[in-house]
This record gives sequence, structure tokens and C-alpha cells, in this order.
Amino acid sequence: MPKNKESFISEKMEIPARIQLPRDTEVTPELIKSLVKIHEKGLERYKTLQYYYDGGAIILKRQKPSHKSNNRLVFPYPSYIVDLLLGMHLGKPVSYFVADEYKEIFSKVQDILDLNDEEDENAELGKIAGIKGRAYEIVYVNEEANISFNEVQPENIILVFDDKIKPEPWLGIYITDYVTAENIGKDTKDKRYTVYTDDTITDYISEGGELKVEEAPRQNQFGEVPIVEFLNNNETIGDFERVISLIDAMNLSQSDTSNDLEEFTDAILLLYGILDTDDEDIRQLLEDKVMLLDSSEGSKQGAEWLIKNTNDTTLENHKIRLDRAIFKFAKVPDLSDENFAGNTSGEAMKFKLFGTDQVIAQKQNKFKTGLQTRLRLILKGLNILTGDSFDYRDIAISFFDNKPYNELDNIQAVKTALDAGLSKQYALSKLKDLDDIAKEMQREEEEASAYADVFNFDKEVEENDQAKGLDKNSDKVSEDSQE
Repeated sequence: MPKNKESFISEKMEIPARIQLPRDTEVTPELIKSLVKIHEKGLERYKTLQYYYDGGAIILKRQKPSHKSNNRLVFPYPSYIVDLLLGMHLGKPVSYFVADEYKEIFSKVQDILDLNDEEDENAELGKIAGIKGRAYEIVYVNEEANISFNEVQPENIILVFDDKIKPEPWLGIYITDYVTAENIGKDTKDKRYTVYTDDTITDYISEGGELKVEEAPRQNQFGEVPIVEFLNNNETIGDFERVISLIDAMNLSQSDTSNDLEEFTDAILLLYGILDTDDEDIRQLLEDKVMLLDSSEGSKQGAEWLIKNTNDTTLENHKIRLDRAIFKFAKVPDLSDENFAGNTSGEAMKFKLFGTDQVIAQKQNKFKTGLQTRLRLILKGLNILTGDSFDYRDIAISFFDNKPYNELDNIQAVKTALDAGLSKQYALSKLKDLDDIAKEMQREEEEASAYADVFNFDKEVEENDQAKGLDKNSDKVSEDSQE
């Protein structure tokens, strides 16, 4: 937060840089403490971004004398921006496709995904990344020997990469409070640092500024750091982070407008030529809203109200421009805009959502990278247990649009693709309401097979009836010939 209380426009927050070290760096308590100090520099940014998403704003910090109006209105743009992009990005579940020969093996992976409520997990990761620019997940083996994964806030993770051309994680630290029965009620607690390397997992406890190993290192069964990073974009910037100053300006403008309206009703009464007063009356000015003024000959006599004149048109135009700028530079649609009427054509909608589509595409690319890392870790553990050699690259990952669209235009696009001789799988991929193309094609084959069986049964019955008819006719002909 800005230290200057007179300023209500956010200062630009420093984004933590990626930490890189050679892989042969020795992991010591001194190194861990140095990494923690670097990590702590970015904690204030994470807190501020979460504060805005939760409905906070700098305007809430504003102080004014008690006799002045001090409305502090907060417009929750951050949650609107994050939630809308999240719905468009992950509102429909991620789908996985494998070749027929891998379906049986992939069913084991699907069981692990289902066991960990993967759809909900993905939504939480997408929301954290949308707010703070990045999110993390730890893959582990639980007490029941099942492969599990769970989201972790970026405040609690330090991920160190090597210094290769394409950096890869080689050290991870998971930070949690060291809670005991003795300190559970205290505001500050010691920290536990779970340190992951490719081979081991070691727990450290901070006591009096010193790190002590809590227990002997455990074997890391995954053979690599089991921490998955989900980035919002290359810059690790949150969805609303670029427009925070505009949001602050909107909150300030709306709050001051409310102050002006409130103070308009609290106008001060001016009394001309009525000077029979004392200091006590003057001291009551702020409370009584009355001001005594001298009156010379020919000047005003009587009373009137002192009010502040405001230019409503200028103020409203300023707020309208701020509102439009927030949506424009956050690249999200204002769905209350009349331009998003229900009768808007599909082509027109594409252009209106073009900027949003670019953000969603970027999010999907980054999220796909995280999902591939998760699958790789799951398969490393699963292949050890089952003896299989299934590769995560044999799993295709697909995202589906969850944006407003014209259904008639969408169906026409599918029909056009089929009429053009394109594959049915490609044509069905254009159908926005269809989440799983493979299942739909399988259902179609099953229905076609069922109808074929019915058709064949009816045909057999008909042929049997015809055969019986022929037999009867032949018997009749035989009888006639005998006569």
C-alpha cells in the first residue's frame, strides 16, 4: 500500500523475478534463509492483490476531519474481471483424449483426477493465478498411498530454477506455520520449511532465527520437484493488476460525488446584518451549519443558503471514461453494455470479444503447461506402481469456449463443415455445447449399432414372413395340382 495517505492512486507494485541457481548449488540452511528473504519482498504485493479481489481498496484508508463527509465507496471491478475471465477460461471442464490403445491405462489416470476433484482444483488454480499472476500445486502421495495434488498460494511457495537455456525447477520450498498446542493462540508462529529436491524431501523448523532439521530426509518418489507452477501470463501479472490505478480513480470519483451530494444537503445558512453573536455561536458553526456575515447599507439583508456548485456533466463524463478504460485495458467485456444484446450476430460477437479471446488463449496455453507437468508427475508415480510406460505426451488436452454465442450460427458452422467433406470430429469440435467429442462419437456409434440391430431384426422377421408365405403358396399350388 502507498505510504502517503494523501495519495489514493496505487503505486506500481514490483513483480518478483524468477530465482535461478546452478543445479550443483549446495542446499544449506543459509541458502534457505537467503531464499526466504528474497521471497518475502513480494508478499506485500500478493496481499494487496488479494485485498482488492476481496473488496478492499485504497479509498478505505482515507481519513478526513469528522465534520467533513467521507464516503468511501468501493466498486468491485477486480472480482468482476477475475471471475468473468475464469468462467470463460475454465467454466467448462478440461477434457483429455487418448488413442484407443491407451484408454485402459488412462482410466487409471482419470481415477486419480476424479479422486482429487480435478475440476474444482483447476478452478481454484485459475482464480489464484488470475488474482496474483501465478498459482502452485503440490503433487504428493497421501497416507493411503494414493497420488494426490492440491493448490497452494504463491505466498507459501519458493520455486528455484536452474540456469539452463530452458530453466527447469530443481529446488522447491513449501512454507507453513509451525503450529503446536502451545502456540496455537499466538499471532506469530515459527515456520516450517519443507524443502523438495529431485531426490529428497526435508522438513526444517525455524527456532530463534535458526533452522533445524525436524526429521531425517525422505525419498522423493517422483524423481523431480513435485511442485507445479501455473502462470497467468509470461509476466505473471494478475487480471486486474494493470488497471488498479483506474479502479482507484473510479472509487475516488464516486466517493467524492457522494460527498458533494451529502454536503449539498448539509448547506450552511448565511445571515446578513445579524451580528449580535458571540464566540460560542461561532463555535457552533460547524454543528449548526450557520454563518453570520456583516451587512453594509444597500447590501443583502435576510438569509440564504451557501452551497457548492458542481458540474454534473463533467463529472459523469469523467466517470464514464474511467469505466470504459477499465474494461478496455483489462480486456474484459462489460456484459451490461447494450452492445451485448441477445440478437447480436456471431460475427459481431467475435469482434467484440477479440481482445478477451487473446487473453483466454494466453491463459489456456500457460494452464496447459501446468496440466502437462501435473500429468507427468502423476504418471511417474503411477508407472512405478503399475509397471506401465504410459507417457503424458500421449494425452491430448482440450479447452472449450464458455462465451456467449449465437446458437443458430454455431449449428450452421457445423453443418457447413460437414457439407464441405471435413471430418466429423473436426465438425463436432465447432459445436460449443459439446464438451467431449470422443464420447459423443462413441454414443453415435452405439446408437447406430443399436438401430442396425433393430433394422436387421425387422428385416429377418420380414424375410421369415415372406418365406412362410412362399411355403404356403407352394403348398397350395401342390394341392391344386393334385386335384
